[in-house]
Amino acid sequence: MMNNYNLTYRIIDTLKRSESNDKDSQFCQTYLINDEKEKNETKFILRLIDLENLTNLTEFIKDISWYQQLNHLNLMSLKDCFLIDTKLNLIKPYASFGSCADLLNSNPYGICEQLIAHIIWQTLQAICYLQDRHIMHRGIASKNIYLCGNGRVLLDNFSHCISMISPYDGKLRKQIYDYTDKLKDQVLYLAPEVIYQHTDGYNFKSDIYSLGIVACELANGCNTYINMTYENLSMLYAKIQGSEPMLLDQTQLTEEMITLSDNSNSLYIEEIKKRKYTREFHSFIKSCVSTRLELRSSSDELQMHSFFKSQKRLNHDQHLLNNDMAKLLEIYKKKESINTEIKNIDELFGKYKDSS
Repeated sequence: MMNNYNLTYRIIDTLKRSESNDKDSQFCQTYLINDEKEKNETKFILRLIDLENLTNLTEFIKDISWYQQLNHLNLMSLKDCFLIDTKLNLIKPYASFGSCADLLNSNPYGICEQLIAHIIWQTLQAICYLQDRHIMHRGIASKNIYLCGNGRVLLDNFSHCISMISPYDGKLRKQIYDYTDKLKDQVLYLAPEVIYQHTDGYNFKSDIYSLGIVACELANGCNTYINMTYENLSMLYAKIQGSEPMLLDQTQLTEEMITLSDNSNSLYIEEIKKRKYTREFHSFIKSCVSTRLELRSSSDELQMHSFFKSQKRLNHDQHLLNNDMAKLLEIYKKKESINTEIKNIDELFGKYKDSS
């Protein structure tokens, strides 16, 4: 018996999220919906994917298979998945603040340290859960970390996940050597040992490097390597040569930086002059982004870091932890717009037919 999805889900609005470097993303549309069967009017996200135009269907299949295997408070879940003709419909929880990339789009100078600590702490819990199951995420980036209005953080996008258990002999590997062309869309966040593709391989600490890059990006307002393109190799060279991102605050501002500033970045320089991050935050970043693996912290070591003293104090009660973050998020709250043009999935499907 077929489900009548037209009666189950009602579309509320069309959502625009931060741009992705993934070429397949142009064939995906995102909508805000609710489930008519749920009396509390909980909102969800509908991601509608045109399978006919995808260049790599395998990645989406792989992504969906991971949702079935994983279950954690800080990992994105999949409520429903169904096909209407060639359109794949994925139903996920609604994160009202979007991704960290969305948050930075409206806050280009970065966000406050306390909120960053909450976001990184909850993302770290998701990483620890994956590592306990011998899984590397390899896609930790601001665009893949979602923020819910209730203070919950969700790590999404499992298409780059890889198991440390060998598919050939079933043994647990200490290092892996896999590097696919698809990882290029993560290159701003990838650890130097992953990019370098050295014979020593890479391990769980590569995810820790990516987490540090995200933390730095949330504080500075942009990725350290954003102006270095993959094609001209400048970023690859910088990472391999030992370049390490740092927090930009008044303690790191030099006379040379002030002298070289112009009208295009003068406001950003003034912002840097005003802020001063804690010693614990600076230490945390160095613990994550060290190019020397022996100096980079493990996930267990990071959980004990003093940067998380507030989160560790509240961690005994998830409700208290989430409420504390929700209060901080309120500072960045934006009004939602409502699109009344499309009411249900049947109308949406018809809209696609008309445009094809």
